[in-house]
This record gives sequence, structure tokens and C-alpha cells, in this order.
Amino acid sequence: MDLFNVYPLVNITPVKALGATLWDENGQDYLDFYGGHAVISIGHSHPHYVRRISEQLNQIGFYSNSVQIPIQTELAQKLGDVSGYPDYSLFLCNSGAEANENALKLASFHTGKKHVIAFKGAFHGRTSGAVAATDNAKIVAPFNAGHGISFVGYDLAEVERVMQSEEVCAVIIEPIQGVGGIIMPSDEFLQGLATLCKTHGVVLIADEVQSGYGRSGRFFAHQHAGIQPDIISVAKGMGNGFPIGGILIAPELKASYGLLGTTFGGNHLACAAALAVLEVIEQESLIAHADELGAFYGPS
Repeated sequence: MDLFNVYPLVNITPVKALGATLWDENGQDYLDFYGGHAVISIGHSHPHYVRRISEQLNQIGFYSNSVQIPIQTELAQKLGDVSGYPDYSLFLCNSGAEANENALKLASFHTGKKHVIAFKGAFHGRTSGAVAATDNAKIVAPFNAGHGISFVGYDLAEVERVMQSEEVCAVIIEPIQGVGGIIMPSDEFLQGLATLCKTHGVVLIADEVQSGYGRSGRFFAHQHAGIQPDIISVAKGMGNGFPIGGILIAPELKASYGLLGTTFGGNHLACAAALAVLEVIEQESLIAHADELGAFYGPS
């Protein structure tokens, strides 16, 4: 059996990694600016990360979400404290696409509406709802195209027109567009968007899958604008390579049994990996370091 060839492959085969360095099968070393598609947030094979996962695996690696899993609560509390959202709730899943899928679904449950506002150039994932909210016709299958999505520019008047003409449940926005080309809406736009969402009873979803976890010099990029979205989606750097995602959910969005669900999300190993990431971010002051480097290398 062959692999289903959907990726254009670079002619490199990494076999070892440590910190910011990769080695290929010939012993050639590379400085890793890529980070495995913005996933490696604390460096490869960080000793605390390796130890955390190894110790957890020696205890229990997986069990169903139908039983109590204390490490999930530990992760929720730690993430709330480090991110500045201690009063939010956490739903755990496996990826950024799944996080955005659940965010959109929860917003629709909460409001009873189904139309979504997304932005030109947006990328939110490849599952059904997430890819429908992605502004790339090449990866939206006919099956995915039935969702009610309006793609708009960073124009508050345009956003409000859609809110007035459609039954909008959510606005989903990347505080920094990644795939779209490192495009940043202004702080003033994000602040105005948050106000419009409150005024019209629309759930504001911040897709921090790529821009979160300290990369912008704040834990979340939207925190530069001083706003508080209703739902925040996370993944990528959350597990430093171990598959994990989640959504942070404001207190006014209520849960009920069966509303959301997952088989593998929040398993013991994933939570151990995510806790190790947060602990290293804190212990090594990585957010302050990112802020310092951003100020040094950023536009003057």
C-alpha cells in the first residue's frame, strides 16, 4: 500500500531533533525556523516535556471521557491561569480544525441561529464547518459548501450589514491570519467587532490555533487589542507535537450532557504534554522573550 500523496514533500528526512535543531539521515543539521507547521512551541525533545509524558505513560496513557480524569482539570486550571482566562471552561479535542468545528457548533447551539461571518483570506481547518469558513475554494468540497457563510473584509460597516440581514450565530476571526499571509486586523477593528457582537447577540470566536501560546508576545494575539472573545480555539503549540486542541468557553455559554463529545480528546498523554508546555512557558518566561524579540526584530 502507498501513501495517498496529498503533500508536496521537501527532500529532507529528519531523524533526530533537539531544541531548535533538526538532523537528517545523513547527519546534516538544520536550524528549524518552521517548527513543524508552527507546532513546536518549546523546542524539540525538551527534557521536562519528555519526562512529563514518560511518567504519565508509566501510569496510564488513555481512558474514556466517561470516567473522571483529574489531569484534565489540572490542565484547565493551569491554562486558565497562564492565559488570563481563569473563569472560562475548557473543552478538549484533538486538533485545530476540530476545535473550530466545536466552537461553531456551540455558537449555533447557544444562539439557535446558523449563519457565520468569516473573513477574506481566512483558514480555519479542513473539517466540514471549519473548511466552509475557510476562504479557499480549492479545498472546499461540494459536500462542505452548504453552510451559510459570509466572507467579509476588515470593515465594521460590512460586518454589521450582514448581522442585520442574516441570522448570524458567530463571527470567527484569526487575530493574526497565518495561511492568509500574516495579515493583522487593527486593534480598533477587533474592538469594534467585539462591540458589534455584543450588540447583536453574536458569539465572537477567536481562532488562536496558530497565533496563540505566546507567539505574539501575549498568550493570545487578541489580548493586544484588550478584547475578550466568547470562545477561543487552540491547538498546534498547545501540545508541542502531541495532538491536542481545545476551546476556551465564556461562562455565559452553558454546557449540557451530550452537547459536545470526543473519543480521544483530553486523553492522559495529551494532557501531560499540554501541561508540560505551559510549565515550560512559565518557567522559561517564553512569552516575555517573544515580546522582547518581536520588539527587536519587528517594524520600527
